[in-house]
Amino acid sequence: MGRLLHGLRLATLAIAVTALFGFALPLLLTHAETYRSLAQQVLAFGLLTAVAGLAGVRIVRNRSLGRARWVLLAAVVGASALAVTGISADALMSEQEWSFGVIGWFGLLLLVDHGVTATATFLGAHTVASFAQLALVGQAHEIADLVVVAAIVLGCQLPVLAGAATLRGLVATASAASADAARVRTAEAIAAHLHADRRARYADLATTCVPLLTELSTGSADLRDERVRRRYAVAAARLRRLFAEHDEVVDPLLHELRACLDLADRTGVAVYLGTCGEWPTPPLAARRALTEPALRIVGTATSEVRVTLLGSPGGVTVSVVADPGIADSGIDEPAGGDPAAATASPAGTAGPAGTDSMDDTDGTDGVTVTRLVDGSRVWVEARWQAKS
Repeated sequence: MGRLLHGLRLATLAIAVTALFGFALPLLLTHAETYRSLAQQVLAFGLLTAVAGLAGVRIVRNRSLGRARWVLLAAVVGASALAVTGISADALMSEQEWSFGVIGWFGLLLLVDHGVTATATFLGAHTVASFAQLALVGQAHEIADLVVVAAIVLGCQLPVLAGAATLRGLVATASAASADAARVRTAEAIAAHLHADRRARYADLATTCVPLLTELSTGSADLRDERVRRRYAVAAARLRRLFAEHDEVVDPLLHELRACLDLADRTGVAVYLGTCGEWPTPPLAARRALTEPALRIVGTATSEVRVTLLGSPGGVTVSVVADPGIADSGIDEPAGGDPAAATASPAGTAGPAGTDSMDDTDGTDGVTVTRLVDGSRVWVEARWQAKS
């Protein structure tokens, strides 16, 4: 549709230039000796030529005339005034008056892309001014002739204006249809994303919470066993983290870490969370790997937990210090969180310090986990480095 409007502007430019040089110029040259002021006629013609040149450059480049439109329109009005006042009153309806059939086309040239109302107003004002001039200079008996001439001229110009109005309506309709189609595509994309998100969430629940709920429903879970209660506490924390992962927040990592700490805080464990620095947002898999060690320790701590989030432009570190209690009771769950895969070591024994590398799903974001047990305290650090 934009090309059609541009084509209409180019056609209007061609008509205006043709009318100026093919119709008006021969009349001006033919009657040059009969004008009361030839200088006025030449100046008027020069103004219209300048308007055609300046407007033509922008129209050919398919650019809007902007505020220059009104300056050029004032020049067209001035040219019309110079042309009709530079001849005698009795020659207004003769071939000496070359401007009447040209001025309207220049009005269309400047206003056709601005709006129908402005263009129609200009054409109407120009026609009314021509009738008023005849009456004021004592040539009222020639008004009938002007009616015929005006009907012929407007009969050529008004269809162009009607075509422009039709094109503008089509453009508006097409734009509305395109916007509606875009909204439908966006809604479909959102629905597909939500569906995939729900399926992924259910897959997470199927491997973590569903087995535990099945054990509860069948009565096979012995809640008197501290290790069993630990599994349920960790699963509850993971569920809170899963919900937090779908929230729209500024800092997803900090938001998800707080979700992991919330359950311990509600059970009376003294939880301290400190942050320092700024960090880039890790991908989802890396955030899970960063919060997993804290989740497993915080979800089963008995008295006190201190969590520190230390960031830099190159990465982020999550450090957890807690009382061992059941947080180091000997059950070592894998980072994926599958309770069925948990293994047990003799109760009360603490594993040696060590490191474990954990990569995100696409293998581009690595998380290194370091664990150290020292007497009455357990310390775990998860570190993620952004790709440079």
